[in-house]
Amino acid sequence: MRLIILVLLSLLLVRCNQEKEINGKLILEKTIRQHDSLDLWSTTHLNIHIQEPRISNPQRYSILKLNNATNAFSLSRNKEQHIAEYIIDNNGANLVLLDGKIETDTLLIKKYRLDASRNTGYREFYQLLYGLPMSLDNALKEITHTSESIFKGEECYKLEIELAKPVISKYWNLFISKSNMEVKGIEIISPDKPDQGERIYFEESILINGIKLPRMRHWYELKDNKYTGSDLIIKEVLDELSK
Repeated sequence: MRLIILVLLSLLLVRCNQEKEINGKLILEKTIRQHDSLDLWSTTHLNIHIQEPRISNPQRYSILKLNNATNAFSLSRNKEQHIAEYIIDNNGANLVLLDGKIETDTLLIKKYRLDASRNTGYREFYQLLYGLPMSLDNALKEITHTSESIFKGEECYKLEIELAKPVISKYWNLFISKSNMEVKGIEIISPDKPDQGERIYFEESILINGIKLPRMRHWYELKDNKYTGSDLIIKEVLDELSK
């Protein structure tokens, strides 16, 4: 009887230790420290150029300006021979420009999606994606499950998370390298639509304003791993920002 009790206690201790090792909250805290050891994200100001080739739009190119201290935001993007700019100023006012001016042609507004109601969605998307994992401090509702997984051939922690509000979806899987605690990628899923979703692989790390961020993000369809596009921060701009 005593032997059985000892065996059961041993199994319980092993299980407790395993659960402690894959505590999602602690893992998230560690990866945030790995990427932003000086706690700079909440006040940083990004000003980066991004090549965003897509299968359907290989020439897509964006200039992102994001001021986390004031929540101001600007996204400039090429629209055929035009440049559209989606702006939220320091006071929260929304504005959309086409080639530097307010467009009144309803056909062009519809064609190029020059609707100021899109601005907040753009800001939330870029703030969350480009600020991972630090941006989860404000965006996260809860970590629903934590496990170990292989992601792109690397041993990772897998954090299944629910966001406070949907950004594409409320449900994301976050993959964190076990070897260096860096974020390696995400899956954006829809539990009620398992055939839909996207997987994003992060590649290379760069230092911007003292924060370690992924330089490249490669997008794939979740159901068949079909490549759909990439986001690449341009190195020349990084050199300019570091001066």
